[in-house]
Amino acid sequence: MPNSPVAAILVAAGSGKRLEAASGGKNKVLLTLEGCPLFAYSLRTLANSGIIGGEMVLVHRPDDREEIESHLQSLGLGERVALVPGGKERFDSVHAGLARLAEYPPEIVVIHDAARPFVTVEMIRDSIRMARESGAATVAIPLTDTLKRGEEGFLKETLPRQNLYRIQTPQSFQFDLIWTAYLEFMKAPDPQVTDDCMILERRGCPTAIVMGSESNLKVTTPFDLEIAEALLRKAGFSGASPQPGPGFRR
Repeated sequence: MPNSPVAAILVAAGSGKRLEAASGGKNKVLLTLEGCPLFAYSLRTLANSGIIGGEMVLVHRPDDREEIESHLQSLGLGERVALVPGGKERFDSVHAGLARLAEYPPEIVVIHDAARPFVTVEMIRDSIRMARESGAATVAIPLTDTLKRGEEGFLKETLPRQNLYRIQTPQSFQFDLIWTAYLEFMKAPDPQVTDDCMILERRGCPTAIVMGSESNLKVTTPFDLEIAEALLRKAGFSGASPQPGPGFRR
């Protein structure tokens, strides 16, 4: 495959222990929402955005490959998406996806969590634009809750919430920047690293902020799943295809 300006990695290899316990051990990204697997919603948004001209890589748990292949064929994306086995930690999975792209490196790579079904084209586009300008960008929303630090079961202090953000995905990067950072990081990986921007932080590389949305939730608990189902029903999604109805607003 020749080089293309923008490629994407959809991370679907997580453990999701809280939801798996409630679903008999099934990977949360394969749980059905209004007739479609969870991962299909963000995948179709990426595929139909008109922005991702390069390879689309879906990083999966090895045991899920057959089921994911079946879903991709049903979605008409069997030839569009490359499947790559993931690893134990999230950064192992992202590294595997980046390694797949490194043979024909794109200018920009968009990394998104498959457990966030309501990503919008605007978020994807804005994160790519900011990554082109500054090297790295993440979708985020300002923190609105009051934060307090606790110790031994008692509150000790209130933390200022100004300039604090809840980080979401997609996160977009100039490929050479994030690939170089990952190659260095994987020499001595740290399990405390929970997102890709954190790897750049440790190298002193800033990440631009792109405004996200409360609806861009990550499905992590059974309650999150109920919220996602309610949002889909309200938006008028069809059970046959993960596409929004005419009145959909994100």
